[in-house]
Amino acid sequence: MNCNRLKKVILPCVVLAGTLALTGCMDDGYDFNEVDMTVGIGGDGLSLPVSSTDTIKLEDVLELDGSESVVVKDNGDYVFEQTGDDVAPVHPAIDPIVVSQAGAPEAGEIVISAVPAVGGGYYEITAGGRAQSFTYTGSKPDEVLSLTSVGVDGAISFTVEFPRELSQAVPTVDRLTVTLPSYMQLDNAGQGTDGHTLVYTDVPTTASLTVDVPISSLDFTVSGQGNDRLAIEGDRIVMAGDIRVDVSATASTAAGVDGSRITSSMRMDDITVTSAYGKFNPDIDLNELGNVEITGVPDFLTDGNVVVDLYNPQILLTVTNDMAIGGVINGVITSHKEGNDPVSIPVNGINVKPSGTTNVCICRRAEAVDATLYDQVLPIANLSDLISTIPDNITFDAEATADSKTDGSFDFGKQYTIQPNYRIEAPITFDADARIVYKDTLDGWNDDISDFELAEDSYVSMSATVENRVPAYLDLQVSAVDIDGNVMSENDITVEVSTTVLASADGENSAETPLTVNIRQKSESAFSRLDGLVFNVEARASEDGQNPVVGKTLNAKKHFIIARDINVKLVGKVIGDFN
Repeated sequence: MNCNRLKKVILPCVVLAGTLALTGCMDDGYDFNEVDMTVGIGGDGLSLPVSSTDTIKLEDVLELDGSESVVVKDNGDYVFEQTGDDVAPVHPAIDPIVVSQAGAPEAGEIVISAVPAVGGGYYEITAGGRAQSFTYTGSKPDEVLSLTSVGVDGAISFTVEFPRELSQAVPTVDRLTVTLPSYMQLDNAGQGTDGHTLVYTDVPTTASLTVDVPISSLDFTVSGQGNDRLAIEGDRIVMAGDIRVDVSATASTAAGVDGSRITSSMRMDDITVTSAYGKFNPDIDLNELGNVEITGVPDFLTDGNVVVDLYNPQILLTVTNDMAIGGVINGVITSHKEGNDPVSIPVNGINVKPSGTTNVCICRRAEAVDATLYDQVLPIANLSDLISTIPDNITFDAEATADSKTDGSFDFGKQYTIQPNYRIEAPITFDADARIVYKDTLDGWNDDISDFELAEDSYVSMSATVENRVPAYLDLQVSAVDIDGNVMSENDITVEVSTTVLASADGENSAETPLTVNIRQKSESAFSRLDGLVFNVEARASEDGQNPVVGKTLNAKKHFIIARDINVKLVGKVIGDFN
């Protein structure tokens, strides 16, 4: 509050204009030239009209003095702001899964059949069956809950050997197909590839056929046939299946072909699962979202009688997540004040979206927030309890878990990044129990008034009509201080304030209150020891709990006070030594 402003405008009207100014008033009934010792000035009452004050804007009263926690926005609103310290990002990851061969592949035999074609003239040569069977297994990480499909780094090398009898009768086969388990998806092997089937035409039989096929992915949703199986079994991943070969050709002769056998061999190294689509629960080592040190708090928020009951304080949380799966944060916000018990408020169900930045507004009243600006608005009715007494610091402990109920993509072996940060933004907008306090001392008057005292039953009275456009009730309590800076007993001097200044109901229209301030000397010579006044101004949301004014943000520019029709009156006599 602007001490100089008050010195110039209000309090001099009460004391200086009401006492010192009287020393220059020569009433016709008094002849000071004939007075040797002391005189009394006054009588039934002497009034001094002092007009009105200038408009006293709130910015002239609630001074911030370089505050680091309360700022005035461009529109004039007072806002309590603090930013959490930097929090180290966390890096969730799941190690790659390696599926290895469990025993040597088992080879099958493919018997060739040579049957005369209908109508004669040539033979239809066919062969088909299981060429190889394999089983691979690997450990499933605990973070992997289910798999729909996986991307892999692996390949199959498969060789077909034709018997000499077939080579002599059929230089090339018309068509040869290699069918792998249906859960395998293959990269293009240079010939016709249809998902998990390789198709070759005009294949020479004079040499073996070797096929090197990269495997691109495995599909856990495909129902296998025969020995084909791809599944999670407990803490293991099992991949088993058959490789089938089918051959068709025609020949003019089939000598020795019928009953001969096609043989094969295969090699498949370890398969590394590099990515997956499914349900995952990676460990997110996020224990806190940051610590806010409250510094540079202005005086009007630090008094012991202050209650910072704000209408809609907000904690604005930002979480950047580059995982393709979302998550949930549950936490506890705690404010700490030396000498007070900590105040803790649970905050649960903060939803973090996948692959992006999540903006969350934790607030007291959701209806007072523009929800379009946030991904989630989370109302907590008692949020203002955190700062009802301005704390020394605020901590935000948290536990984060991945969304394990929704399918998503995950790259194994990659370090993802989750980066949280938050800030507190609380407009100084009163709720029903709010109260801010300003105290100050105006002194140094004794040199001017030490030669005066008020006669018995005399007092100085100031009356005015106070126009108040501040959306808060103003309660003024005043005490006298002596030349040693001590508050004077009410047995010596009393300062009486008639009433509470009414609040503007909406911050747009003023309320008017007739106000009277009386200074009375209660013991002899007390006035001569007066050096100033200590005043205590409380701005409250309600008057004794009645008719609260809530939801109106204090504004430095548009909220003001004016004292109109000020009149200072000496009732009784002032006694002074004019020698």
